[in-house]
Amino acid sequence: MASIGFIGLGRMGSAMSRRLIDVGHEVWVFDINPVAVKSIADVGGHAAASAAEAASHRDFVVTMLPNGPDVEETLFGIPDVASALAKNTLYIDMSTIAPDATDKIARRLSDMGVRMIDAPVGGTSEFAERGQLLILAGGDPRDVETARPVFDAVGREIIYCGPSGAGTRTKLVNNYMSTALNVLTAEALTFAEAAGLDLERTVKILTGTTAGKGFLTGAYDRKIFSGDISPEFGLGLASKDLNLALTYGANLNVSLGVGAAASQVYAMSRADGFTQNDWSAVFETLRLKAALPGKTFNA
Repeated sequence: MASIGFIGLGRMGSAMSRRLIDVGHEVWVFDINPVAVKSIADVGGHAAASAAEAASHRDFVVTMLPNGPDVEETLFGIPDVASALAKNTLYIDMSTIAPDATDKIARRLSDMGVRMIDAPVGGTSEFAERGQLLILAGGDPRDVETARPVFDAVGREIIYCGPSGAGTRTKLVNNYMSTALNVLTAEALTFAEAAGLDLERTVKILTGTTAGKGFLTGAYDRKIFSGDISPEFGLGLASKDLNLALTYGANLNVSLGVGAAASQVYAMSRADGFTQNDWSAVFETLRLKAALPGKTFNA
């Protein structure tokens, strides 16, 4: 079993460190909250007096901290965790932070001869306690494989996302989509209630259509990812239906901000000449606006 330094004992970090202890690893923990440290020490962890002590002479050092500045301060502030890392220690940041922060940290550690993986997670603390987190790993694939003792303890699936920073970027894209969909879902259900519909019945209907099933394994997979934007459901019709809903929602005094923003994208896509194509062609409009190379479909 491995010797692991674990820094950051919030809800997720505490659950992960307990899981690592449960499967037999020797875990040294530190957090600015002494109560959190004691709670892990009480279940078999070792309480470190500082972050640097937690990190010294370990096989792995894991940080699970709120944001990029917290990770940077822990590594390079006082006490200097980065300098405490042994040359054979693998550093794993499992926090969700900005990609530029990950890149900056990775460069500084590389200059010091320290190996790093960025491996943010998907799931709640309850998933962590059961060892069922989704782990999105970026870095040298050999280091990701080396980290298996840590990942296998807390995760049900480890996905290699690419080189350094790819894990952080993947997590950010995932969270962007899920958090935006949360607001869209709230808008739609508020709209349904204001329209006098039964919410339970409406939810049952929505979960059986594209609204609830999503696009990635539906329209996008069948159409644009297959190089085909011939109309399955026309973009012009989709735009028309969206605008009908926005007008009706305004009459009901319902705020549909996500829908209004989507209407502008459909308008751009019509201006780009995709009116008669499939509604998934909005993806190509946004790619054009971002100046991304090539096409995703056969014209």
